Amino acid sequence: MVMVLGIDIGGTGSRARLCADGEIVAESEAGSASIPAVGRARAETALDELLAGLPLSGSAPLDAVCAGTAGLSVPGVRDFLNAKLSPLGGTVEIVSDVMLVLSAAGLDDGVGVICGTGSVAVGAYRGQTAQAGGWGYLLGDEGGGYWIVREAVRVLLSRRDRGQPLGDLGTRLLTATETGDLAELQRSYYQQPHLPRQWAAPARLVIDSTDPAAGDIVARAAAALAALAVTTVERFAGSATLPVVLAGGLSGSTALADAVRRAVTVALPGTEFHVLAQPPVAGAVHLARRAAGKEAAGA
Repeated sequence: MVMVLGIDIGGTGSRARLCADGEIVAESEAGSASIPAVGRARAETALDELLAGLPLSGSAPLDAVCAGTAGLSVPGVRDFLNAKLSPLGGTVEIVSDVMLVLSAAGLDDGVGVICGTGSVAVGAYRGQTAQAGGWGYLLGDEGGGYWIVREAVRVLLSRRDRGQPLGDLGTRLLTATETGDLAELQRSYYQQPHLPRQWAAPARLVIDSTDPAAGDIVARAAAALAALAVTTVERFAGSATLPVVLAGGLSGSTALADAVRRAVTVALPGTEFHVLAQPPVAGAVHLARRAAGKEAAGA
């Protein structure tokens, strides 16, 4: 029997999946175990909770563990995870959380474009990897949830300057943020600039709005996400037909996914485009089975 554990650690939450011979034995969820996102103490508590939710004690020894985590480039993150996971036994593989996307899609080579609070693209091709974006909300993350909401607020401020009605965007954002008027919304925005996930939360409301400006914001978001895919593909010579997989919290929006599909098709003609159907933790399981050297179909 091959027993593996896959873990997906994002900026807002973590998910684990324990599998035996390709069959799911148990799953658990907890808060973010990402040190850059929540700090070491909270990350350790979350990871302990995640593992406690699985029947690990008394079960067969693990053959491998794969953890995909946000913020892997931050010093100390890899050592922290290795120290917590090595006692479980077997091979331990630590990768960036975005690398789980291609694996979950059943691909070895391709580009994964993640649109959640922020945005990033990661590609793999013949053993090489490359990344575009992922700069964070202050310097980039175009096309992500924070960026989408910020652009909507900018539209509202511009309308106020011109004496125009705030429209459907205004109604949606004032309601979602529980602010009485645009001045209060603007003050709240500046008083809490360090909470990108909070400000990204109404992004789906913006995307789904019937407001004329919403369509423009979605189109620009899609163009930015497609540009990340193009930049990543260009890092690999002769790989213009690499498949592109869209994932992340906003990938479930049909309007945004369709817009990204169109933008990618124009920018990279002939490219296969997919919206990730499996959760990224499935990719962690796949990589764990590979690390165990006993990968099988259906992982």
